[in-house]
Order: sequence, then structure tokens, then C-alpha cells
Amino acid sequence: MEEWLNSKGEIILREFGIKSGQTILDFGCGVGVYSIIASRIVENTGKIYALDYDEDPLEELSKKIRTQNITNIEIIKTSKKISIPLNPNSLDVVLIYDVFHLLDKNDRIKLLGEIYRVLKKNYGILSYFATHIGSYGIHLNKVQEQIKKAGFEFKNQFKRAMFHWKWIEEGTIFNFKKIR
Repeated sequence: MEEWLNSKGEIILREFGIKSGQTILDFGCGVGVYSIIASRIVENTGKIYALDYDEDPLEELSKKIRTQNITNIEIIKTSKKISIPLNPNSLDVVLIYDVFHLLDKNDRIKLLGEIYRVLKKNYGILSYFATHIGSYGIHLNKVQEQIKKAGFEFKNQFKRAMFHWKWIEEGTIFNFKKIR
């Protein structure tokens, strides 16, 4: 686990397209595993927005930010209402890792609309970690259909060992590009 968090996770996120200088939203960030890894990649010229509604994990992330002297992560605490309080066309990448299944159908559609709004035109990437397939109403063909209807086109997919909950497991990441 430590090896993944300290080296392999960074290699994998770089492979998915995260680069120095980017502005990234980690939607439903929890304790910030991906936020922290991405913050190392984007360096001080980039920025990570770590958004969640759950106060306990955000407090844990806040402590990590302080103890590790991380200066490029901004925590955004929200209500359970689906809203991204960022400017339109302002983000390079939005991560929705292990969170989509927690939303009902209407909130999934709202979230995709919000992600479309905040991603940069003809460039922004929606990166989806497909978890809980077959449960919570998550079926890959339907999710991909929803994402495409929201204004994205499929870019690429990867099967990699990913952090999921409190362990590392084989997972699939789908990247979609904002097309309009």
C-alpha cells in the first residue's frame, strides 16, 4: 500500500494524463488520496481542488496538507447538493474516482453537467474510475452513454492497480474529452 501511495500512484496518474501546471478537481475526494498524489504531479504551478461534503475525511485531508506542507490543494466543503463552485472552463481534469455510484440517476446527470461546465473547452478531461460495476445501478454501457450525452467523447481507458477504499485492487479508468 505504501509503495503505491508513494510512487506507483503517481506513475499511474501521469499515465492517465495528469501533468505539471494543470488545474484539477478531485470530486468526492474523501481523505484526499488522489488529491495528494496529483498535487505532487502538478507541482506549484498547478492547483488541486479537493471537494467533498463529508467533514471527517476533509479534516483528515486538512491535517495531511498541514503536516506535509502542501500548498497547492484547496479544500472545498459542499452540501450534498450537486454543485461545483468553480468558474466555467477553468479546469484541465476532473477526477470522479469511486464516487459516481453513490449518486442517484438525477444527481449523476447534474454532476456530468457541472463537470462539463467547469472543464476547459475542447481540452478538458473527465477521468472516471469505474467501481461497483453491477451494483448501485452502475452498468458501464449506461454510464458511458450518460457521459457521452453530457458532451464528452471517449478518449482512452486503462486497467491498473488502483486505490479503492482502503486497499489496492485492479480497476478500470475511463477518460473522456470535453468536445464542445
